[in-house]
Amino acid sequence: MYHLQQRIDDRLNQLFHFKKKGEWYREGVCPKCKEKELYTHAITPRMVKCGRINKCGYEEHVKEICEELFKDWSEYHPQTTANPHAAADAYLKEGRGFDLSKLKALYTQELYRSPKNRSLVTATVRFKLAESIYWERLIDRPERFDRMKANFIGKWSGLAWTVHDLDTLCNAGSIWITEGIFNSIALSQSEVISMSNMNSGNYPAVLLEQIKNRCHELNKCRPRLVWALDNDPAGKKYLAKHHKRATDEGWISTAALPPGKLDWNDLFQHDKLTKKDQEKYLHYGKLEIAETPEETGLLIYNFYGSSLSQFFFNHRFRTYWWELDYEKYNKAVQYVEESQSSMLTEEEVRIQALKTCSSAKEICNAQLEPLYFQRNEITDESWYYFHIQSPWSAVKTTFTAEQLSSRSKFKPRVMAVLSGAIWTGNDSQLETFIKRKTERLREVKTIDFIGYSKEYQAYIFDQYAVHKGQIIHKNEHDFFKAGNKEIKTLAASPIISLNAKQEFKPVWWKDFYSLQGEKGLILLAWWTGTYFAEQIRAINSSYPFFEFVGQAGSGKSTLIEFLWKLSGREAYEGFDPNKSTNVAIYRNFAQTSNMPIVLIEGDRNDQAGSQKAKFSWDELKDAYNGRAIRSKGLKTAGNETYEPPFRAAVMISQNTPIQASEAVLSRTLHISVDTKNHSLEKKHVATRLTQMSLEDACKYMTFCLKNEESILRTYTEKHKEIEIELHQKGITNTRIALCHAQVSAMIDAIAEHVFKDAIDLSDICDAKRYLEGMAMRRIEEIAADHPFVQQFWDAFEYLNSIRGTSFQLNHYATTDSQIAINLNEVYKVAARNYQALPEINEMRNLLKTSKRYKFIEANKTVRSSHQPADENNVIQGYGNQPSIKEDRIVKCWIFSNPYQTKAAGGKK
Repeated sequence: MYHLQQRIDDRLNQLFHFKKKGEWYREGVCPKCKEKELYTHAITPRMVKCGRINKCGYEEHVKEICEELFKDWSEYHPQTTANPHAAADAYLKEGRGFDLSKLKALYTQELYRSPKNRSLVTATVRFKLAESIYWERLIDRPERFDRMKANFIGKWSGLAWTVHDLDTLCNAGSIWITEGIFNSIALSQSEVISMSNMNSGNYPAVLLEQIKNRCHELNKCRPRLVWALDNDPAGKKYLAKHHKRATDEGWISTAALPPGKLDWNDLFQHDKLTKKDQEKYLHYGKLEIAETPEETGLLIYNFYGSSLSQFFFNHRFRTYWWELDYEKYNKAVQYVEESQSSMLTEEEVRIQALKTCSSAKEICNAQLEPLYFQRNEITDESWYYFHIQSPWSAVKTTFTAEQLSSRSKFKPRVMAVLSGAIWTGNDSQLETFIKRKTERLREVKTIDFIGYSKEYQAYIFDQYAVHKGQIIHKNEHDFFKAGNKEIKTLAASPIISLNAKQEFKPVWWKDFYSLQGEKGLILLAWWTGTYFAEQIRAINSSYPFFEFVGQAGSGKSTLIEFLWKLSGREAYEGFDPNKSTNVAIYRNFAQTSNMPIVLIEGDRNDQAGSQKAKFSWDELKDAYNGRAIRSKGLKTAGNETYEPPFRAAVMISQNTPIQASEAVLSRTLHISVDTKNHSLEKKHVATRLTQMSLEDACKYMTFCLKNEESILRTYTEKHKEIEIELHQKGITNTRIALCHAQVSAMIDAIAEHVFKDAIDLSDICDAKRYLEGMAMRRIEEIAADHPFVQQFWDAFEYLNSIRGTSFQLNHYATTDSQIAINLNEVYKVAARNYQALPEINEMRNLLKTSKRYKFIEANKTVRSSHQPADENNVIQGYGNQPSIKEDRIVKCWIFSNPYQTKAAGGKK
């Protein structure tokens, strides 16, 4: 097994294609600007940077690039008798960047086992806080324990941890107090005396009291406390509280804040804890505890020097504009020097003059913070995503470039998104604000649907994402970080819930199987396969449709709603295309990926009637292969169109089988259910499933997505051999064999990786046999005519047989190998003889697929000697009367005549 450093080296060269020059890797391909300007140290790589500082500025820590290599420390560094702390040592040295020689005997490697799931075990790095009181960090894939990263043992309130002894703390000029132990170690190894209070809300009263007493013994002044908590809402909240409490208790107190979302350990690893950097962080902390906006403005002006004469800043969730009048300032300095020259130093004179000649004016009663830029590449729309906070509320929302361009558009937008917020600054102040806040703003990639993104190889939902089997929570800025990609969805619906907290157990499986048996298992396997439709199409170039039909009350809706609940969507069955506009239909098809789209009650479309169908099953053919089923023009000056690929899977649920072409039927699996075996006991079973909470049910989908790799591996191994078996059993239609083999393989995948010991082998075998029967029946159905076509020819043969030669519906000779019929004439005769036929316009399409009488040509002009077949005397049974009319021209449909083999002749 490679050493971790070798693995990192391999990964960096695989990703960036470096060239080694001395002790440096250079000419790597930058992932941001794509130029060969990337470099890092070859021996001890820490930061990977792009040399185009102004035009690109990309830099990333090796730990973030090779994140998966920094997760399972026990695997790479197993314990030995010689080194029982091997994993802990490696974690602190390679994962945290610490010098272990300065941490000897301060930590141990221990083991933590989850009390909820005893099979979850991880090594830990443990630190002692007091006798029998410890804090330990989980180091082996801590994401398995949900959001839990560390564990306390014993009561630790009021305690603190430090690498320094008590006298060192007392003799320090300042003590920086951090939240985490690793942050404290990072500062200590940067020559800063520090301690950890373990948690933002914990005031380290015990250790502070010891320092106070010891300083009294040493007859020394107490050191200054620097509250260096994390730069997040909790850290800022308690920073102010702890600062005030410390001041009240007689301590000299101030604050320090790290920039952005980095903590002190991050800054340590980025080499950003120098003396100069520390002054900057102290400045950030002082701004946080400043009492008035005037004080905040002066702090900023003094820190940056005289280069700023006017600027904006935030104070207590309000935005201010600070400005200095130089003319008044020079006069004020002169006046103070003349009146109090002997009492004040030069710096005191300057500060006093600044106070009288500067002003801090509120320009917005809220704090406006642009978080990132997001863009829809397809529609060429873009937005700036803002976080707006006021002393009473907060909201996150988008601003368009147009709304940021002028005060007249910006002000009403602010007022519209946050009640009570108002921008009172002028256009010049707004322009300065927008310019400085949006320069080099991060860009977050977007998708315009819910579900799986093939481009980013991640499932993106409302609150969660799943990437390579890991559940990712939406961060505080409403996007997901999947690997080194930052992504979010612009779609607001549907809302899909996952359960990342609880372990999946198939306790409902027996109830589910008892309802529909092997049919239920087949349905569940197809439904589960839709979670991986895009990946399966990458393997097979297709994923089948599913037709689920049955009489009213057979339980279709109950079953489908339960399957939706398994998929994190509650109180939903599907949508009726006949109740929807064309735009709504295709938006439903485009809004999800790797999820089923259920069309309900579509069979009303198949009934005879004058209403024009809004949706045709044949429109689905391209969806089978994941191709676009709709194209729309974009609102641009050019000829651009938008053709979103179909990323989901289609289920059709209705009371009668669909009436569609062979192309659609061969792409569709068919299962029908009825009420034959319904009983009160089954009703109770269905009720139990219906009453299952969404939180419990959606654990199924969560578990499947987390096991994406193993499920797809089994599917890939099985579907080829199953397809071969189906061909050997006589299912030689390649498309039908593939479709049924895909679902059969998915049965194997969920049986092995999802249900495991809960499912019986006999259930699997029954489902597979039933699938074979489904495939056989589908082949037979395709070989036969459409039911409506069969109905038409049955009526035709009956009506034609009761007529004499002069009045037949066939306008060719009875001995010809073809027949010629006029559809309107057939329908008139059928109506007179009480023969029901399907709607004529629908038959014009279906007759072209006829197999009994093969279609040859439509609307051919035929000279016929046969009299109109709807004459009253003919209908009354006098069909053998001699012709009294001359030949006539008739528009006919031409079909082969299966009852004659003679070549066509006798036509006029």
